[in-house]
Amino acid sequence: MSILDRSALIRSRLRFMRMTDHIRAILNTIREPFVVLDGGLRIRLANKSFCRAFHLSPKEVNGKSVNTLGDGAWKTPGLRIWLEAILDKRSNIPDFELVGLFPTIGQRTMLFNARRVEITGASRRIILLTIEDITERKEAEAAIGKQNASLKNESMMDALTGLFNRRGYDLLSQHYLDLAHRRGKRIFVIYADLDGLKQINDRKGHSEGDQALIRTAEILRQTFRKSDIIARIGGDEFAIATMENGHDSADIQMARLKVNLRRHSAENHYGEPISLSVGVVRSNRLRNSSIQELTTRADALMYIEKRAKHGSEIAPHERLARSA
Repeated sequence: MSILDRSALIRSRLRFMRMTDHIRAILNTIREPFVVLDGGLRIRLANKSFCRAFHLSPKEVNGKSVNTLGDGAWKTPGLRIWLEAILDKRSNIPDFELVGLFPTIGQRTMLFNARRVEITGASRRIILLTIEDITERKEAEAAIGKQNASLKNESMMDALTGLFNRRGYDLLSQHYLDLAHRRGKRIFVIYADLDGLKQINDRKGHSEGDQALIRTAEILRQTFRKSDIIARIGGDEFAIATMENGHDSADIQMARLKVNLRRHSAENHYGEPISLSVGVVRSNRLRNSSIQELTTRADALMYIEKRAKHGSEIAPHERLARSA
């Protein structure tokens, strides 16, 4: 090899090292555990959050296959099959949930989210992999689920839609909020109002209005998790309390709700599509709020959206009646 060739090779390696350092610096700003896998499912880069979460040093991680991590805690056929499916770029692959006994942190439930990336100018593929510890969230959901099951009686349920009523919502969502505070998590409170229910009742009768409410409840069930608190708290008003999830933000939930509304309209040929006005607020981890306060704020935001849609169609006396 000539001196010029060696010089070019050295410069190329230095550029690669600088680029790698730059990428590593970016990764270290990500709060969740994050790794970069090569096509052989070996770890090429891992951020500090990953090393802290699993009590591993960079030397114990870099270049290692995911199968060898945690004394075999990651060695599960399901995880490898899932990662290989990501590499193959199969569509509609959901996140992967792994329950395992990790030597340094004990029995945990981890949620894996991955994306395949093609290296420009090369035939190589890499996987960007984030790992979220959802053990506490799963425990919270299980606790809420048990409480939901024990409280599902006539005094807590809306007879028309099968959702919780106002009493059930107030009790369960406050418990949800208290649990989130203890876990250092936040909840989203979503307030939704069915647009045009009065007009449907006036033009087509209350039976058609009831069907619109039932269809709205079905859409909400499709959109949110079983562990979320979904309630009809008034004539045309719905409220949802949902636990914070790193991969399931309020924006993502609202986008999913819009998709489900459009899909429902396309698949069911009713006279009028279901339309909702929505307000969303998020609790503060540093300040205790009551569920009533969060719900009132979400209601106010919903009303702003409804006014933007309908303007003067909502009379002041109607708003007073809603808040009474």
